[in-house]
Amino acid sequence: MKNKIMVINIVLIVCIAVGIFFTIKYDVIRKIENAINQQVVQNKSDSNKEAEQEDLIYETSLDKDGNEVAVKMRKIIVLDEEGNEVEFWEDTAEHKIISDYMYKGVVEKIEGNKIYFTVDMKVKDGTEHVFENIKDYQIIFDIDSYNLESDPYVEYSAGDFLCFNGKDFFSADELKFLVGKYLRVQDVMFEDSHVGKTYRELCFYLK
Repeated sequence: MKNKIMVINIVLIVCIAVGIFFTIKYDVIRKIENAINQQVVQNKSDSNKEAEQEDLIYETSLDKDGNEVAVKMRKIIVLDEEGNEVEFWEDTAEHKIISDYMYKGVVEKIEGNKIYFTVDMKVKDGTEHVFENIKDYQIIFDIDSYNLESDPYVEYSAGDFLCFNGKDFFSADELKFLVGKYLRVQDVMFEDSHVGKTYRELCFYLK
């Protein structure tokens, strides 16, 4: 009987030793922990996706040709001038940028719906907001070439934009108060992701 118990104890010790050996050799514990951590990360990712989906809505409109345009909107929270939170919905689609130029300079004059702008700095190639000094030259922005009027009878109507500090304007004359001011200007052409048409945006900012 004693010999039988001794044999059982030896077998148990050998099994435990073998188990410890394989655990150390193949790093079983670490692999188990990694698997658990990966599952936790996946669960968090799934939860985040569900949360994001809760803040998405779809708006369906018709363009001027009667085609249905579905726009996915994302809820964002911004602060107004008094620091209060304001809820907005923004288009989640990224429009294709065809050209994007940014300059600094002076509005010399505005005549005949044209803006005469003298450039003395422009964004350095390969950067987004790093300006470099250049030899002065003049750009003429012809506002007559912009389509600034949206069609009130069309539900989805995208058009060109002329703006100053985020406020929309509809003619060069409305910006005559900028004559003589040193400004930053961004001249962008993009393709709307929903209808595939090309639009332009000309925006002036205080430097």
